[in-house]
Amino acid sequence: MKKLRVLGLIVARKNSKGLKNKHLLKLGSKKCIEWTFDEVKKCKNLDHCVLSTDSKEIIRISKKYQLDVPFIRPAKYSKDTSSVYDVIKHAIKFLRNKKYKFDLIVLLQGSSPLRKFHHIDNSIKLFKKNINSCKTLISVSETDKKNFWILKKKNKYVQFAFNQSNSFRRQNNSKVYLPNGGIFISKFKSIKNFYTNKTIFYVMDKKSSVDIDTLEDFKVAKNYIKK
Repeated sequence: MKKLRVLGLIVARKNSKGLKNKHLLKLGSKKCIEWTFDEVKKCKNLDHCVLSTDSKEIIRISKKYQLDVPFIRPAKYSKDTSSVYDVIKHAIKFLRNKKYKFDLIVLLQGSSPLRKFHHIDNSIKLFKKNINSCKTLISVSETDKKNFWILKKKNKYVQFAFNQSNSFRRQNNSKVYLPNGGIFISKFKSIKNFYTNKTIFYVMDKKSSVDIDTLEDFKVAKNYIKK
């Protein structure tokens, strides 16, 4: 069987709306973005890793980890309204022009600092194992079954957002998962959307699933680092 070449794409934008300069905040002994850089260097299942950012400071830091930064992300792909898929397409187009060839792409957001290298390696293994029956993979964490009781508004009334079991017993509900933003995998040639009708998932623990978008998220990450 042909060996599948895997590209890791780290994305980290300079201006973040929820928490200013979150990638450059000090988290324990390292800046937030460095946690991702450090873990990526330990990965055995990534053939190459590229950083996409518009931040000169993040690029400067990445040199310490010998990451490939073949371009500075254009301003039009670095706005609050920019789609991550446009960022990915820009990187893919650039790499193809440079004659790089890959079979799979692994998107790694800099806002998931507590994600470990073994999560990345194991999710790649899982995707490869199911490559003939799936389109994409996303990392998730298990969430409380009480979420089945979430209500939504319909006109002036409320109704359950999810279908409830007849018994209304929480124990009877299936396990529920949330995407944690840590890992996204797709076939290199067909990346359009990570959420498809054939998306498999890789489960991560609560600590490793921290996704920093707000100051509260950052405080949670800091507390985990102290433990």
